[in-house]
Amino acid sequence: MSSDSTMSSAVDPTASPLVLKGEGIVLRDWLDADLPHMPGLFDAPDIAANTDIPSPFDADAFLVRIRRRRVQGIVDLAVTRDGGQPLGLVALHVASGVLGCAIGPQHRGRGVASRSLRLITRFCHEELGFTRLRLSIVQGNLPSERVAASAGYVRSDDDVVERTNGLGQLKLLETWHWLAPVTSG
Repeated sequence: MSSDSTMSSAVDPTASPLVLKGEGIVLRDWLDADLPHMPGLFDAPDIAANTDIPSPFDADAFLVRIRRRRVQGIVDLAVTRDGGQPLGLVALHVASGVLGCAIGPQHRGRGVASRSLRLITRFCHEELGFTRLRLSIVQGNLPSERVAASAGYVRSDDDVVERTNGLGQLKLLETWHWLAPVTSG
């Protein structure tokens, strides 16, 4: 973990089940029952272009990937309204404090991404003790930049990094960060 992030807590975010509630959103573990919903959420050109979710999308392989990442300390949670049908996902890389979010095209424009990001940010700060969290956003992805800003993140002056997206293309990622409020005490 970098020196500008801290995590100290008895909560183990990689333990199942993990359920977070707030902001009119429920974040929960992915279930086998979610498989039929996944293609409608993630088999979209902009998802593959702006994330590392592969296209064409394979729901069975994606569920295996999510479970493998959990063991590696990367927690992928389904975004739902009430714990039921998934609307998208949020991800937390526990060691580095890097978050990610992808909402299915049919669920956008309703504040789901912003509320999900605020909920996972609050959990990371209040329960896990993070004082700095980061997002990596593809340069020019204005919708993701608006979501980040609405959740209290700001563009950082970190170096731009090059990563391969879900289409196998190299993309430039900018870092956005959230810093814990300074409290006097």
